[in-house]
Amino acid sequence: MRGLSRVFFAGALVLSLVAGCDRGLGPDVAASAADFELEIEEAAQILAPVSALPNDPGVAETTLDFWIDYTLLAWAVNAEGELEQLDISAITEQEVSRSLVLRLREQVIQLDTTITDEDLRASFEQQRPGEELRASHILLSIPPDATPQQQDSIRALTADIRDRAQAGEDFGSLAEQYSHDPGSAIQGGDLGFFGRGMMVPPFEEAAFALQPGEVSDVVETSFGLHVIRIEERRGPTFEDIAEDYRVQLLAEREMVAESTYLASLEEPANVQLAEDAIGLVRQITADPEERLSGNEASRPLATWQGGELPAEEYREFILGQPREIRQQVTVAQDQQLQQMVRDLARDRLLVAEVERRGIEATAEEEEEVVAGILEQYVLIADFLGLDSLQVEEGSTLRDTVDQEVMGLMGRLVSNEQDIIPLGVLGLPLRARYEPRQADEAASRIVARVEEIRAASGGQPPAPATQPAPAAPPAPSGDSAEPGP
Repeated sequence: MRGLSRVFFAGALVLSLVAGCDRGLGPDVAASAADFELEIEEAAQILAPVSALPNDPGVAETTLDFWIDYTLLAWAVNAEGELEQLDISAITEQEVSRSLVLRLREQVIQLDTTITDEDLRASFEQQRPGEELRASHILLSIPPDATPQQQDSIRALTADIRDRAQAGEDFGSLAEQYSHDPGSAIQGGDLGFFGRGMMVPPFEEAAFALQPGEVSDVVETSFGLHVIRIEERRGPTFEDIAEDYRVQLLAEREMVAESTYLASLEEPANVQLAEDAIGLVRQITADPEERLSGNEASRPLATWQGGELPAEEYREFILGQPREIRQQVTVAQDQQLQQMVRDLARDRLLVAEVERRGIEATAEEEEEVVAGILEQYVLIADFLGLDSLQVEEGSTLRDTVDQEVMGLMGRLVSNEQDIIPLGVLGLPLRARYEPRQADEAASRIVARVEEIRAASGGQPPAPATQPAPAAPPAPSGDSAEPGP
């Protein structure tokens, strides 16, 4: 997440919003949300008919998460006055911060938007955007335990192959005879077409410097020693992409200007990561629901001139991320986590710069932000068929929400409906209605799905109910259901 226009999370998501433990849930209940409950059997019946879904706890956990979010969304959007009762102050702060940073961006980045046709063509001829090469290569790898004499022998053989190829000997035959790349050797060394960024840098640099029919000198990469021949070049003409390329160049100038400005903030601030920052990030990410002690919460992950990023602020940030984002952070490399912490520190520096310059939002602008956030709830509910639910005679809004969400879950797991994660929009819903999830719910659902599928002879059972149709457009006006 780079650039001045990115969404800000750090320091804004301060709610303890995860589903609680199973205290008070019935023995057969997987999760509850407001006054709604999803039983183990109901969850299993959603998943069992879809054989393409792996039967594992991760899928069950995700299913429970979406059931909670969509049930709360449907209730809040359809029950009179509920949506307006949500505490969206954290999201509002986040959105206002983003708009103020965009305003800062407009003030500090002076961009030259003039690109003459001559300059555009010259840049096109130099960069050749969108161009692809079809190349063949001969690879001789050097074993890690090769002696100096063996290495010299391999290098000499590669140079001899290069000389023979440059002299006109059939390249495909040489590749079949000598190349250590089995996938391409049987194709005469043919690698097919590739564009920039698809090969390791030394290989790409050498390949794009050649014309069709030319053979490279020996090129060394982490894979070994290569001899490359270019078979074909293809790409769009200048006339085909002139205007799109102009937009691309302007975007590149903008990125350079942003990077230059960000560096002007970061360098004097001297952002430094704590020695134990990455270990603490991994610890918190593994269990962000666990509250930190006073000393742990105040431990800085990063410090800079005039500020710091405390561990508690990172916990609040990661707590607001979807489950899949947390999982990605859990398996990320140390270098990636270091950059993430630096990005969070950069956010703080930008917000501080906004304050220093006295850039503020008006009351009217904040009201517009609030209205826009509330509208997002309605738009998502409408897309999912959960808006303006019509309550039939003899039924209640609670029954209707329950039925529609169960139908939606069936369509989601069978890939008949696109999924829209609520992201940060789900946090106020969970804060207000305090959903709960049984500790062993996922494993119990997995066991029951296995039983259902085994009972059907290994074939997916038919769904218990047909997927619910899209919701009618007219609201029912039924708001007499008890609140959470």
